Amino acid sequence: MRVLLNDGASRDIREEDILYFSSYKNAIFVHTKEGEFVLPTTLSDLLAAYKGNGFERLDRSNVVSLNQIDCYDSERKIVTFQQGEQFATVSEPNEPRLKRFLASRTKDSSESSK
Repeated sequence: MRVLLNDGASRDIREEDILYFSSYKNAIFVHTKEGEFVLPTTLSDLLAAYKGNGFERLDRSNVVSLNQIDCYDSERKIVTFQQGEQFATVSEPNEPRLKRFLASRTKDSSESSK
C-alpha cells in the first residue's frame, strides 16, 4: 500500500505492518508500529478492501486489524496493540462482536497448544 509522508513523499508499507486506520478532520491515517501516515482514501473504501483480511470497523473513526489486537480494555472501551502505546476506540454496538472474536481467538490458541 502506498502512503504519504509528512513531506509529501510517498512510501510503500506492507499489509502485515498495519495496526489500524483512523479518520481525523477529513483525513485518513494508517497506523503502523513505525508511526502514522496519510492515506488518500476513505474508511469505507478501506473496510471494503480489507474486510476479508481480518480488518473490522470498531468505531466510526477507525478500521482495525483484529489480528494485531493485544488486549481489550472494556472499561475504557479501547483495544491496544503489542507495545501498548497505540490504541483504537470501540463503540458500544461493536463491543459484542469484538468480544466474540477475542473469545474465539483465545479458544483457538488454547486448542492448538494441546
